[in-house]
Amino acid sequence: MPKLKNPLFSQEARGGIGGLVYNTWRGINYVKTNTSPTGQGTEKRLAAQALVTQISREWAGIGDTARALWAQYAIDHPVTSWTGAPLRLTGQNWFMRCNIQLAMQGNSHITSPPVVNAPDPVTGFTLSQDVADLFVDWTSPVAANLNIVVWLVGPLSQGITPKIERAQYQTGYGANAATPILLKAAAPTGRYTAFARVMDPATGLVSTWVSDFFDIVAP
Repeated sequence: MPKLKNPLFSQEARGGIGGLVYNTWRGINYVKTNTSPTGQGTEKRLAAQALVTQISREWAGIGDTARALWAQYAIDHPVTSWTGAPLRLTGQNWFMRCNIQLAMQGNSHITSPPVVNAPDPVTGFTLSQDVADLFVDWTSPVAANLNIVVWLVGPLSQGITPKIERAQYQTGYGANAATPILLKAAAPTGRYTAFARVMDPATGLVSTWVSDFFDIVAP
């Protein structure tokens, strides 16, 4: 299997896209052919491929001056992998990373690197049940200029450890939205785990992940 450096313009990639499966083994990023039925999730894979292609073209068109600013931003903002190993994204990696986040929320793309820090993670993030509906709540932030992005996995049995690479993107909420918010209506019984992070819709910068789980039981 080929080894990868900054797969999909990020620190690491996990999961399937476009007939390929990305994963990490002992801190080494790799990609292999997806042996799952190719008819599943075709629309989502095509949408993801189109988004990467679109933003790659934007990178090519922003000019040398802007690309140099992103290159310097990458030097000034080193990151680490989930293992704690030091990594450094390239200027293009950072451009793709920010603008993919912005595109997922339907926000305007940026051509210059951010001049602010990434937001702090969400606090007080919890799941709850009302009859068979699953709700999400949080304590902070409540700033109108920030979003809470939520991914969800479930239902699973209690013996299965949820992993974020198995989660599916749900939606983004305004951080100042009235909570609790309906996350999944008529949820089948089982354990659900939600992962959330704060996103700055002006820059595409995101916080670290937080998570919570809840067992939906029959009413």
